[in-house]
Amino acid sequence: MNSALAIALFLSAAPQPALSAPPATHQTIAAPDQEIKKAVDAMQKFYEETVRFEAEFEQTYSYTTFSRQTVSSGRVRFLKSGASMRWDYAKPTEKSFVVAAERFFVYDKEAKQILVAQMESDRVSASLSFLWGQGKLDKEFFIRPSTRDDLKDGIALELTPKIKDPRFEKVYFLINPKDYSVKETLVIDPDGSENHVRFKNVRTNGDFGREAFLLEPPDDVQVVRFDEMPTK
Repeated sequence: MNSALAIALFLSAAPQPALSAPPATHQTIAAPDQEIKKAVDAMQKFYEETVRFEAEFEQTYSYTTFSRQTVSSGRVRFLKSGASMRWDYAKPTEKSFVVAAERFFVYDKEAKQILVAQMESDRVSASLSFLWGQGKLDKEFFIRPSTRDDLKDGIALELTPKIKDPRFEKVYFLINPKDYSVKETLVIDPDGSENHVRFKNVRTNGDFGREAFLLEPPDDVQVVRFDEMPTK
């Protein structure tokens, strides 16, 4: 599974429509061409040196086809050991998306169902693996300053895949100029829909371990496995 599909799965909740937020009044901190490599290298260094990462997030998905927006929120955690990742959605419905032990788990509490799929860490693209301090973004993407008006108070970068991917057109990062962590991500789908995620209350000194990436659902939850080939 490549990173485009992984990102789509991680961030594919089904929130309810919401009104658009009012435009911000701050100015984007542009990254001059000569400073792009410095910003990207510093961002990757931040994640290379980060063992644990956790934050609250808000996701806004703008549908081009339906001309509407949906908003969801929750908590995200990364752990470098074992390349583990977990997104817990609290609103509008409770869902969990987990990567651990080279498996991808989707737990839908309302549907009482868990989907399990294979996810080989050595095949994950740099657009996701950099969060674990792996991969190099400039090897897979053309990177330049972003001119979007909705990426504010940071270093805004536009990433275009060097090899065209049918599942997304571009990825944007808004980098915190103080510590070079990622404040916001924005993924543009082929149809023009936009998946915008904002992080807040970021912590890198948590004390959680691999146990944080275990799912403990009730006994009546159905488990659907796509990681095991049927035997003849």
